[in-house]
Amino acid sequence: MNTLLLLIFIVGLLASFSVGGNNSAVALGILLSTNVLKRKHAYAINALSLFIGAFLGSYTMLNSVYGIVKSDQIIILEILLSSILLASTTTFYYLNKLGIPASLSQMIYPSIAVLVLISRGVIDFDWGKFWFTVGSWGVSPSIAIVTSLSMYFILLKVIGNRRNFLKQIKYYKYSLILASIFTSYVTGANAIGIIISAGVIAEPYYITALTYAIASVLGLYLSSKKAAITVGFRVTRLGYIGASSALIGSDIISEIFTIFGVPISITQTIMGGIIGLSFRSFGFDIKRQLLQIARGWTVSPILAIIVSLATYGVLKSILGL
Repeated sequence: MNTLLLLIFIVGLLASFSVGGNNSAVALGILLSTNVLKRKHAYAINALSLFIGAFLGSYTMLNSVYGIVKSDQIIILEILLSSILLASTTTFYYLNKLGIPASLSQMIYPSIAVLVLISRGVIDFDWGKFWFTVGSWGVSPSIAIVTSLSMYFILLKVIGNRRNFLKQIKYYKYSLILASIFTSYVTGANAIGIIISAGVIAEPYYITALTYAIASVLGLYLSSKKAAITVGFRVTRLGYIGASSALIGSDIISEIFTIFGVPISITQTIMGGIIGLSFRSFGFDIKRQLLQIARGWTVSPILAIIVSLATYGVLKSILGL
């Protein structure tokens, strides 16, 4: 493995760690904030779900990054992927520290498009998949609003009509656990799957998927606690049925896109589900969440493109290209 491939692989590990810690906050948070499971059990089932999603569920995402760019000049392709992964990972970490929801796909895809354009025909790019993916970023949160509201009325009818209070509580508990497991799985399959798709240029899929899945689980255990508690209490303000509906409804949409190998923003799709449930009482909280999505849409691609261009130029200079 040459230096560039090693850089891609290591940055992919760091990205998986960061995404595993950040994007698991919702799934883990609803269990921690409601105490439906002991803390160690909450971590364990989310870690297992995240691992299975990344190691097995990510296979459909195999061509989501490396598969859409091709070049006879392998060194240029390696520089491009190195630049994009490094820039996107750095930007993702920085924006999330600032409290701005960021999506790796919304940083990786525009960065690839810009670097392909300045490569002057050296790199082939699947523009059809690019525009389809860009369109999905607006469609997926919108559909999640509808599916989450539909799921809410279904669960309300199934659980809310239970006259036995103890059985009702049990169903609340099961719905929250199911929502948490599903969310972690989809995070591994789609969000970590995007990173795995870039990392397979360095190592075969089974090695990349295994190591990145482990890195995401370590991220969940070591860096998600603060965000999980904060996000968890915010989500459960919707109520137990509301929180379950928001997550399950948005996860269904995320998994459908994952099956077709389309990278989407897991965070923004989940926020679409939360907004859908929040429409029951439109207020400041919805306005704030819509503003957050708008900021993420605007800031993350622009910043990632700038950093990608700088990194691409530096690497080419170092290698004398």
